[in-house]
Amino acid sequence: MRSTLTFLLLLTVTSIFAQSKKFIIEELNLPDPTQVISNSNYNKIKLQDVRPDPEDYGIVMKGVSDRKAKVKFSPSFEEQLTKMFDKGIDKSSAKDQELFFQLRDLNYLEVTIDFTQYGYFDFKGLIFGGKDNQYQLIKKIDTTLVLYKMDVTKEMEKQSLNYIKNSIFESVSASPIDNRVYTLEDINNYDKIAKSRLPLYTNQKLTDGIYLNYKSFSMQTPDQPIDEIQMEQGMITKVIYMDDKGKKKNAKKDSYAVVYQGRPFVLYADELYPMRKTPEDFYFISKLHELPNGKRQFSGGITVQLISGVVGGVIGVLIKTGKAKQYECRLDYFNGKYEIIREIGSQK
Repeated sequence: MRSTLTFLLLLTVTSIFAQSKKFIIEELNLPDPTQVISNSNYNKIKLQDVRPDPEDYGIVMKGVSDRKAKVKFSPSFEEQLTKMFDKGIDKSSAKDQELFFQLRDLNYLEVTIDFTQYGYFDFKGLIFGGKDNQYQLIKKIDTTLVLYKMDVTKEMEKQSLNYIKNSIFESVSASPIDNRVYTLEDINNYDKIAKSRLPLYTNQKLTDGIYLNYKSFSMQTPDQPIDEIQMEQGMITKVIYMDDKGKKKNAKKDSYAVVYQGRPFVLYADELYPMRKTPEDFYFISKLHELPNGKRQFSGGITVQLISGVVGGVIGVLIKTGKAKQYECRLDYFNGKYEIIREIGSQK
């Protein structure tokens, strides 16, 4: 009898533990518009989801036990987007054109460290406007919302969903950001077209100098000339430039990239790593730190829109707590950030 009870108790505990490991579902709903917009340039919206996995919206933490919950839009994100748009537009005064929203990233991530929750929401896409297979680019979206406090989930969901809503409705009266006309085929090949318009990707030889941000690097317009440089085994050990006030500056501390003798070096954690060019992209090998949440993160090259708190310090702490490894990374032309391609090997 005792052995039977012990077996049943063990079976129950095992079952409960197994269930606790399963993901639960966190359903999200886009908010209703706060007003109806008259004289909109567009009377409908169309979604093109080009994310690798259209069903993956990331994970949040639920309850006092921080159970992992898969984010889901039910009805689908496309259905909710269309419904929200239709509610917010006065169709009788709207022009006969459509918004074409190419969704590139929509992802949630939460992690708890020392009783504090850290929440991240990545949102990336392109919004075009037009009709009859003739579109113009209205808006580029590339935002990471960051929030950290004792309970982050509800606030993260509220602010991120409102951000999506505002991004869409801000577009209905916005002017195109360039003069190019895109067909649907062009939109499907947008990356190739965009790179063809950046000197970084088209110039046969890059221009020597100090680049303080990705914009100047992509347009190949150096912010400052190189005043002094030292090389050792293919790496830049010292590089100095003079700022606008005539003061010496260390480019290994405050630049985005350096080009020397036509070769680009990208800055990460006070080190300038040489980049190699393929016909379509730039790659480099760098040491990164693995975060407690399993993410791999750079201390530089991150564009963050802060929701609450001082994000720089927090991310810096998270980076330094992880184990250092070597990765091959690719420059993302869209925003100047870096994408991890593969792990090379561990660093002692």
